Amino acid sequence: MTPAAPAMSQESAASQGSAAPTGAGCAVAIREEFGWRRASHGAVTVWFKGWIEGHDAEALAARFAHEPPSGTSVGDLLAGVVGHFALCATGPGWAFAAVDWVRSIPLAITQVDGAWMIGDRPERLRQRAGLGLADIDPDAALAIGMAGYTIDDAALYSGMQLLVPGELAFIENDALRRHRYYIYRPWQVRAASADALESELKDLTLNLMERMLGTLGGRPLLIPLSAGRDSRLIASAAKHLGYKNVRCFTYGRTGNFEAKASQAIAERLGYRWTFVPATIGKQRRFFESSDYERYLDFADSGCSLPFVQDMAPLLELKASGYVPDDAVIVNGNSGDFISGNHVPEAMWLPAEGLNDEARWQRIIDALLKKHFSLWRSLATPKDNARIATLLRNSIARAGGTLGDPEGDHGLYEYAEFQDRQCRYVITGQRIYECLGHDWRLPLWDNDYLQFWERVQLAEKAGQGLYARMLTNANWGGVWQDVPVNRKTIRPLSVVPVRLAAKLLHAPFGRERWHRFERRYFQYWLDATCNAACVPYERVRSDTRGARHHIAWLAELYLARHGVALDQLSMRD
Repeated sequence: MTPAAPAMSQESAASQGSAAPTGAGCAVAIREEFGWRRASHGAVTVWFKGWIEGHDAEALAARFAHEPPSGTSVGDLLAGVVGHFALCATGPGWAFAAVDWVRSIPLAITQVDGAWMIGDRPERLRQRAGLGLADIDPDAALAIGMAGYTIDDAALYSGMQLLVPGELAFIENDALRRHRYYIYRPWQVRAASADALESELKDLTLNLMERMLGTLGGRPLLIPLSAGRDSRLIASAAKHLGYKNVRCFTYGRTGNFEAKASQAIAERLGYRWTFVPATIGKQRRFFESSDYERYLDFADSGCSLPFVQDMAPLLELKASGYVPDDAVIVNGNSGDFISGNHVPEAMWLPAEGLNDEARWQRIIDALLKKHFSLWRSLATPKDNARIATLLRNSIARAGGTLGDPEGDHGLYEYAEFQDRQCRYVITGQRIYECLGHDWRLPLWDNDYLQFWERVQLAEKAGQGLYARMLTNANWGGVWQDVPVNRKTIRPLSVVPVRLAAKLLHAPFGRERWHRFERRYFQYWLDATCNAACVPYERVRSDTRGARHHIAWLAELYLARHGVALDQLSMRD
């Protein structure tokens, strides 16, 4: 493994002593639940969740008891390990908390009665700290309303510190110091031949898949299989490598293309497959259930709304017995992003001829258009300017500057990685934990991050390198004649009405049609039926311009914290 990116530090104000400290005036509010394990060795106690190749809680406790850690030594250790994890440790006069390179498991830190407290459940920690509506960070709330997540290290509540990807916090002498031991920097591209990159990517992908499968111990591998590339990669590579205990499932509206393609893939690979049909009625009952309420309480990260997509179908599959209790769930998160598919076409164009401010404007405008547009009513010039400032500051804090124009896309990718991917999308892993299952994220492997952060735009745009490698490798024989991500409109009953409405709107332009479609049709066309989080009448009668169901989930999340969406915007 190549060395991690240079570290970055920031200081925090010193705290005062704790009434019942476990180390360095610090308490740890973590219970042995949802995969957390606790181990002690002498005066050292370690709380550990996830997996690190070659390490466990007991081994880490013994290591820190033998050699008392420092922020530097812990950072050096974590920069070189393989795995996805969160880790806390306390000892005589010191304590620390750390997350992995992608923050797959969140940790939060705050002060309670003048002493530091570390916790894995930010909402529970917030309640213990007594933070309330008066502590809401208005910029963080606005970002959640506009995108579903905050920016950089911001929490919804001031006074709450949330570790970001590749970060640890070290507490000594009652002072807290935060340290970035790894930063994803995809603007640092290096030229390489197309053939060499494809060969390296093929070998790397098989190696990390083989490594991941080796951690399962023969347990059932459960794959949420779609018609896209990422979950198909997981399934086909597992077949190529000889893993037999595999089950697949797909969900959504009956007759959707995802179901047809994923069934064909699973059958060709010889894997069990089942389909969970989604309806508005079923999803409405899910959103009204105690299971959903319990999940919201567990998965509240303090910086994003919880990801909900897999929850309802998995509950149904577990009730039917299709999902064994020891199944390990492996999704395709997040090959689609890391391989370049989220770089917008606006960023594909050469930056030659643009001055520095124009280059920055292009990057920020692309982020605003793609990710900070959940509600048209919030996208005012002043609100966009507030978000733009936060985004530029976040990129700069990671060392992102305008260098070679060939790396401009990397500044865009960093912002999405740091915030949308590692704050919102990755919270989907909480679904599996809430249901009692282990999980793996092979496409967020450290080696994958280090490979893709140096790939030039020409090979990332449109997933050129990724798609070419998978098609040519053709693992399991499912890559050359099973189409990728075709769109179908379901239910069929909506098709003629929608077509008639579209023809009527033809003279008024595309934008007006899209607004009409989002308001009146999208509720019924949502493939997962998660639009049922609110009643149709509420969507149809609303004039604020919701982009899709995630906009409504963002409003509902803020409402749980006493924040009204309509009070966020700065009007001109």
